[in-house]
Amino acid sequence: MAGPYAYITNQGADTVSVIDLADDVVTADIPVGKGPVGIAIDPVQQRVYVSNVDGRSVSVIDMQSNRVIHEISLQIAPVGLALSKTGGQLFVADWFHDRVLLIDTESYKQTGEIEIGEAPSGMDVSREGATLYVANRDSDDVGVIDIRSRKLISKIPVGKHPFGMTLSGDGRNLLVVNVESNSLSVIDVRRDQVVATIPVGEHPYCVASSPDGRFAYVSNTGEDTVSVIDIRAGKVIATIDVDGFPEGVSFDARHQRVYVASWMDNAVSVIDAKTNRKIKSIATGSQSRSFGQFIGYPVQP
Repeated sequence: MAGPYAYITNQGADTVSVIDLADDVVTADIPVGKGPVGIAIDPVQQRVYVSNVDGRSVSVIDMQSNRVIHEISLQIAPVGLALSKTGGQLFVADWFHDRVLLIDTESYKQTGEIEIGEAPSGMDVSREGATLYVANRDSDDVGVIDIRSRKLISKIPVGKHPFGMTLSGDGRNLLVVNVESNSLSVIDVRRDQVVATIPVGEHPYCVASSPDGRFAYVSNTGEDTVSVIDIRAGKVIATIDVDGFPEGVSFDARHQRVYVASWMDNAVSVIDAKTNRKIKSIATGSQSRSFGQFIGYPVQP
């Protein structure tokens, strides 16, 4: 169980494929709720949370047994997920009601909600764990929430239709994909200001970062590519052909590879981050998405 492992949501199969990244083999297909899309991993409690947009629920997977240990029923159709640094609090983006739900991960009960911008989607938590960032697709901004007070403290204007986001590996920047602007906004989290807007491919969707924060990897659903961006230089340095309609993307620091979920081809593309070339495809389930950072490290029991 040394890992790492990739957890791939298959929206058309109602499963999560577990890939052992040591040899790129699917080791389990876990039945979850209906229409799984988003994902968040808790390395502390060793759990994987999966948003089921059609089932209106969040499945909770134990990373040791690869089994669902609880189903959190909701009144909404969830997509974006994020976790507090301790794993004690799950944040669920309520796309249709412009709010973020707060779920206690011990009781699985909702403990609050925070009004946010229009159509919240991707989310991430700052490195020190004090701030939750939320991409508001239809209001073209990123909401900044103080987690302790549960209050929206500011909004950062970005490009058109922000969706996927991630914190850079060094924790200094928030990387936000703008779907209709075909760009990546780079936000300095010390000032909560956009410091760069970098053109990428057609209809970008998700983004991952290298561990040192120097490179970003953006999936472009409109052209079946991944843009590799040098953040310091502020430009795309490589464009890599991948499997059809790439969505979720994550970086495997141990093996220096980038994994990209393909909705159209029911597969995961594997990119060598040293050469910026696709080296293989791994067959998964129907309509693979994995919206969120999907690579985790199960602890040896």
